[in-house]
Amino acid sequence: MQTILIIVLSLHILAAVLWAGGTFVLARLHGVGGPRLRAPMFGAAIVTILTGGYLWRVVHGAAFGGPETVLAFGIACALLAFTVQVGVDVRTRWQLAQGTLPEAVAQTRATLVARLAAGLLAITVICMAAARYA
Repeated sequence: MQTILIIVLSLHILAAVLWAGGTFVLARLHGVGGPRLRAPMFGAAIVTILTGGYLWRVVHGAAFGGPETVLAFGIACALLAFTVQVGVDVRTRWQLAQGTLPEAVAQTRATLVARLAAGLLAITVICMAAARYA
């Protein structure tokens, strides 16, 4: 059981670093490179969410104290970041394919989404670090 926990925790951290790091880079570069990072980042986000759910069940179970409250807030921020990233990406790609959205508007939208998601994921990271001491 301990080995599985270590493996899942490692996968969770590695995937979260890719997701958050990629989002921070896109926010800094005004969304440039987004199409190339889309699949790896969304894959990492899904792995992060699934492994996080497993870790919550195994480590925290039915307990809900101070650490769980802080983690729950971080989880909400991460899920909101994922929802915004995926939702806006799908809508933007669809509008670009239909020709109803200028490329400049799509670039501005990508920048704003990356910045919003980066802020939410930064809060998530802070919550993960602080939960142990709550």
